Amino acid sequence: MRYEGASMCSPKGGQKIPLATSRRLCQQIQWAGKLRRGQGGEGTMVARKGVNRYPRPGERLAPSTLFSALLEPAPPDLVAGTVLEGCRLCDLDETVWEKLPRQTIHALAQAVVLRVAKACARKALNNCRLPRPPAGLRLDQFGLETRTFRCLAEAGYRSHPERLGDLAVGDLMGLRSFGPRCLVDLLSALEAFSQGGRRLNAELTLEAELLAALPGAALASADDPRFGKWICAVDEGASTAKELAQRLLARTCDPPDTVPTIESVRQLRQRLEALTVGTLEDELIQVFASAGSPRNREILISYYGWKDGRTHTLAEIGARYGMTRERTRQICAKLVRRKEPAQILAPVLDRTLALVAERLPRAADGLEAELRDRGLTRVGLGLSNLQVAAQLLGREVPFVVVGVDGHRLAVRPGEERLPPAVAEAARKQVFYRGVTTVDQVAAAVATRFDTPVSEALVLETVQLMSGFGWLDRSGGWFRLASVARHGLPKAIEKTVAVAGRISIEQLAAAVARNRRLWRTPVPTPVLLEFCRQTPGLRVEGDCVLADPPLAWDDVLTGIEAHLVRILREYGPIMERGALEDLCVSQGINRFSFNAFLATSPVIAQYGPSVYGLVGADISPAVIEEMVERQRAQRAAIRVLEDHGQTADGRIWLGYRLSKAASTYAVITVPAALKDVVTGKFDLISGDGRHVGTLAARDGRAWGLGAFLRQQGARIDTYVRLTFDLHRRQAVVTIDGV
Repeated sequence: MRYEGASMCSPKGGQKIPLATSRRLCQQIQWAGKLRRGQGGEGTMVARKGVNRYPRPGERLAPSTLFSALLEPAPPDLVAGTVLEGCRLCDLDETVWEKLPRQTIHALAQAVVLRVAKACARKALNNCRLPRPPAGLRLDQFGLETRTFRCLAEAGYRSHPERLGDLAVGDLMGLRSFGPRCLVDLLSALEAFSQGGRRLNAELTLEAELLAALPGAALASADDPRFGKWICAVDEGASTAKELAQRLLARTCDPPDTVPTIESVRQLRQRLEALTVGTLEDELIQVFASAGSPRNREILISYYGWKDGRTHTLAEIGARYGMTRERTRQICAKLVRRKEPAQILAPVLDRTLALVAERLPRAADGLEAELRDRGLTRVGLGLSNLQVAAQLLGREVPFVVVGVDGHRLAVRPGEERLPPAVAEAARKQVFYRGVTTVDQVAAAVATRFDTPVSEALVLETVQLMSGFGWLDRSGGWFRLASVARHGLPKAIEKTVAVAGRISIEQLAAAVARNRRLWRTPVPTPVLLEFCRQTPGLRVEGDCVLADPPLAWDDVLTGIEAHLVRILREYGPIMERGALEDLCVSQGINRFSFNAFLATSPVIAQYGPSVYGLVGADISPAVIEEMVERQRAQRAAIRVLEDHGQTADGRIWLGYRLSKAASTYAVITVPAALKDVVTGKFDLISGDGRHVGTLAARDGRAWGLGAFLRQQGARIDTYVRLTFDLHRRQAVVTIDGV
């Protein structure tokens, strides 16, 4: 059959063939829609024995031409209890195919033939004229029974069936071997064409529409063993299911027997629909291991792990089947070789790859668990199996698997260098600080590679690291117990060793004193959670304590131990100057003292120039009394003694160094001159040497420290600065030198 300008032909055209030979030929020809290309591109399809027999689906059982002979009621035993109960034989039109079972229809058709035979015997129909077929048709397009076709062909109506319109029933009945059944067969076909063409089977059209609408129909190839038998069973000229559906929708007439055609199209459609609900391993087995010997199929399935999720080496499989490794490889290579693998329909694989791509970045174990939970794999195929499957079927692999502390992380192609860098940055920050945040790690990696790093990638990476634990998921704070050595753990240990029991607010202030360590102070809830997770610490309400207690002299060393010892002996709080004098007298470097006083977690500032041990129980009155005493002492000391202008217009400032000024080398600039003496100046000694850089801003100046130390400056030393604003120089002299 050809679906555009279709024609039906008997074997070997119009040549007379013995009936037995004709039957054998028809039995050998399959109804498969095979197109045979001839001159002008026309094609024909030969029908198999039996599919053209009256009654034909979609046609009338009782031809209208024979109305007068079919007025008697239809056999009651056939139509009783149906919608056609009480109807006449002449009422059996093409709609009976939608109302009655096929077996009943055939029985009714036999009743029609018997009634027509009685009428013909009485010659009651001889003068009935035949409907004229449309011009341009051939007899083989009517789908007639073999006997009917042969009788008419022998009578010369094969090429010009329109001449049948010149005949009456009596003329036909005079043809050799032409009987009542042939008459009914011919008239039912002629009336179908005379009514505007043979009615196309609605069910076949619907199935074709449903098939054409399937997304995978265009990739369902006739060469694919999963679909080929159904496509070729309908039309061997169609290369895909999509093309088959389009050819069916464009047909001008139905095949002689639509039942097997409809069933083949339906099974093809159901097969395509079923592909989307299977598992990945089943789909791969159907694509690559549905042909070949059972042994070779088992070899392929074992090699790729499609049976149990575990792959096997070529050597293992070869030993099992008594063959070499190379022979095993050849068998597998042959079975998976495809001309255009990307054109093979694999909806489960495509859906799986899309799901993985959507979830990235993600831990491989979590992705594989989701594939199992969603029913995409029954045997637990992993990402490595999925990668191999994508390569076999010409799909782009949307992920790369990288290792993180013995775990696997799936990321997008091009991002495989980022997880190791994230892990390295997280370890480094936690090693020195004890805790860190996702944002801080992402910023460090982004700076290293000069490219943005997603928060999701950092999250998935750090959660795979050894010792990972959330401290505040919403804020991104986490710890790595396996690498934390310094920073927060050490600061907390020192603090609780000195204080014994300390409130979380006091602990947060203590660990935040080192500004060089903490760009962002650790929030109190994060600190509290850290203490809960740390062995050796116990949280009671809003207080933290060591369990068991720690001896401070076992935890502290060096300058911090000296500071604590002095404060425990003379404190627990002291005025800064007095504490500094004691420390310096015991051999502590003045600048080391200042550094530890400002950053050590075991020291707390209780007021201006008042310091003591962290967690010390001191009344506010004692602290206020010490602060007031310090204020009175500072008011009596004036560092800036005088200032003026030289004869050549240069500004000079004179200072009598106090204890603080001699220590920190920070001096004040008179308010009247702060807008003039500002910025940076080259610091020049009295003998003309360049000794540093002096900076001034907002009424303060600094940068004298190194020079003062070199010169051995002490309290009450007189220092004079002379500024050359044009040359941006400041000449410094001590006691006139």
